[in-house]
Order: sequence, then structure tokens, then C-alpha cells
Amino acid sequence: MDTFIVSGKVQQQFPYCGGARPTPEMVTKAATPVAYPYKTFYVRAGNTNSENGKLIARFTTDKEGIYSIALSPGIYSIIVEAQLNLINPTEYKTENQRVNEPCLVDWWKKPYYLLEVNDQNITSLNFTFVHRCFLTNDIPCITYIGPMPH
Repeated sequence: MDTFIVSGKVQQQFPYCGGARPTPEMVTKAATPVAYPYKTFYVRAGNTNSENGKLIARFTTDKEGIYSIALSPGIYSIIVEAQLNLINPTEYKTENQRVNEPCLVDWWKKPYYLLEVNDQNITSLNFTFVHRCFLTNDIPCITYIGPMPH
């Protein structure tokens, strides 16, 4: 069966997270995406994420955030590492983090990106992750509620 190349770039943005009034340069820097090196994605067949869905591939960005993967025609769920295994909302609850459990469970079921490969290569399939202040993961539905760090 023929395979086609899916490629693109993954970037990340870091918001300004408080403190003194930011300079225009700080605002610009926070709004400018940069490469997301060594970010790993997983591929399941089909259009939903489920714990028993077959993992058919994985790919990791290089130091510039670039990736490339060969896939046969079909519909695929691109997922992130936190979606590999059934998510347990209590793992993310801390004194300083609030978890919206229904939101988190719904997020887990949906692919990060639903990809359809037909009869040609797909280039420039780009993703941007916008980080949130004081959180160390890319998972939505989690809110930082603690004090401002010093």
C-alpha cells in the first residue's frame, strides 16, 4: 500500500506571567511562537481516542520543531503523551491546581488533531502550543489557583 509523507512544524508560545509591567519587547516575545523541540506525538487509527485503540506510530520533533512521518491513506487520531493512557483527573489536582473533570475527560477522548491522509503528501501541518502560566503541562482543563511565585 502506498504511503504519504505528513510533515510540519510544532511551535510553542510562553505568555507573560506577571510581575512588573512588561516592556514592549517582552510583550512581543510572549506573542512570538518558537520551536517546540523533542515534542512527541502518537498516532492511533480512527477518529477517536480510546484506551484500547491501536497505536500505529509515533513521531518526535527535532531541535527545530520539525517532524515528518509516513502514513498510508486513512483517518488517524494524533494524540499527545497525556492521552496515551486513560486519564485520571485526581493525578492533576494539587493545592495550587484546579481540574475541571468533565472537561478533562472530554479532552482525553478527542484527538489532539484528526488527520485524514488521502492520495498525496501533506506538508505544513503545523501546531502551536500556547503554554499557561505556572503550569508544567500542555493539558487544558487545569487552572492554576495558587499564589504568584516570587
